[in-house]
Amino acid sequence: MATLIKSTDLDFDTIKNQLKTKLKEQTEFSDYDFEASGLSNILDVLAYNTHFNGLTANFALNESFLTTAQLRSSIVAHAESIGYVPTSYTSSQAKLNLSITVPTTPRPTTVTLPRNSQFTSSVNDVSYTFQTRENFTASDDGNGTYQFTTTDGDTAVPVFEGTEKTKTFFVGEKNDVQIYVIPDVTIDTSTIRVRVFDTATSTTFTTYTDISKAVRITNDSTLYQIKEVPNGYYELIFGDGLSSGKAPVAGNKIIVDYLSTQGPTANDASIFATDVALTVNSTQYDLTAVTNASSSGGAFKEGLESIRRNAPIAFSSQKRLVTAEDYRAQILVNYGAYLDDVIAWGGHDNVPQIYGRVYAGLKFKSNIDTTTQEDVKNQIKNNLSENLSIMSIDLVFAEAITTKLVL
Repeated sequence: MATLIKSTDLDFDTIKNQLKTKLKEQTEFSDYDFEASGLSNILDVLAYNTHFNGLTANFALNESFLTTAQLRSSIVAHAESIGYVPTSYTSSQAKLNLSITVPTTPRPTTVTLPRNSQFTSSVNDVSYTFQTRENFTASDDGNGTYQFTTTDGDTAVPVFEGTEKTKTFFVGEKNDVQIYVIPDVTIDTSTIRVRVFDTATSTTFTTYTDISKAVRITNDSTLYQIKEVPNGYYELIFGDGLSSGKAPVAGNKIIVDYLSTQGPTANDASIFATDVALTVNSTQYDLTAVTNASSSGGAFKEGLESIRRNAPIAFSSQKRLVTAEDYRAQILVNYGAYLDDVIAWGGHDNVPQIYGRVYAGLKFKSNIDTTTQEDVKNQIKNNLSENLSIMSIDLVFAEAITTKLVL
């Protein structure tokens, strides 16, 4: 915890006594009774003014640095100045095996499960709504069973807790300052979908994606940035149409949809029900949902001490994996909702020494089941290690060992 300001160091009485001492050193006030005079009131005003000015100066100076700032707006601003974006609320995520059975013929080759198909579950007698964030396709297995899969062919379909909300913006004149703020403090920024329409009634002409996934930014790059503003809301920032990506033009309509989530309170949901029915050949068939992995990963907005600790580490890694500390930083930044801690070391520090490897030990939160743990490890390897690491360096996970001490 950063050191708080001690107002006693700027005590009113101390300041007033110092003023009296200074005046008593003057010959014209050598025998003056300050307590029984009108000058005492003037000293009160001077002492109060000095006291408040000192406090204000200390507050302002403390807020000027990441290590001493106390206001969230100050800490977030300092973190963003070194390229670190604090995480927002995170939706709890579950994995479901979804299927329908169509016994009659003829049958279509494929069936599509639409985006925003909803499922309900309860945790501690509180009901939560989960939903899909994209379309999923299933193929006939020859017996009328359609098993929905992800684009990678995985039968574990992710569903996310939250309520979908939509915010619409209209782009003004070029000379106007365009500000696009989403007024929702519980937004999960990872679920944002941004669509830009060239007229109010046209179809979408482009989708902006996360800027960190861009390899090369040009004036036609469809990118956006998102940052937390002082009131806790989130602002979308588009390019300038030159070197930082494409900019929406006057008259465009911007539609933003996202999930507003409850965070960690929806973790540990294990039984899911749904009213989704898919129409095949004019007949509706109920969707069957079997839990593959209980919900987990839901989290509140990143805390102040977490930002203070992680921002410098993430800055030093510069979105690349070179040192063991880089691995630790990027894993925490991207998968911190599932983890309590990460430790990483190079193969040269391992016993026995094995060069060409980086070892990482993950301490998962207590509510993360083994299926989700393996999924997180696979995501770390596929999304981080293969894209950001040095060639010929392999990431190996070391199993965490719990040691209980009796003191």
